[in-house]
Amino acid sequence: MSNTLMLTQIIGIYVLVASLSGLFYPERAKEALKEVTKSYIIPYFDGAIALIVGLLIILTHNVWNTLAETLVSLIGWLAILEGIAMLLLPQQSLIAFARRFESSKVVRIWSIIGVIIGAYLTYVGFFA
Repeated sequence: MSNTLMLTQIIGIYVLVASLSGLFYPERAKEALKEVTKSYIIPYFDGAIALIVGLLIILTHNVWNTLAETLVSLIGWLAILEGIAMLLLPQQSLIAFARRFESSKVVRIWSIIGVIIGAYLTYVGFFA
């Protein structure tokens, strides 16, 4: 099994399920975001996990040829950037950024985008 195939399967299912959760339960997603802004340990832990996952993706798959390969690589780089930001930015910067995602409409829009990406990667990973 190629790295691209395995990563499209893993990332596709994760993004699809997480996005469906945000779509069906936008209030829960908003409350979870509020908890992140209240805590110092959650952003640190999230940042560490995001950085590790992003590095694992990019160090095994930094390929930009097809749409699926590009999405996997882009998600890896975004995870690295998220990890760095969560670990290095001051708490007030994280709070200001999180406030941009407080409305149910914004949560739904990002969730719909995630469902499309997750469904595409899942399809490519298992059926294409």
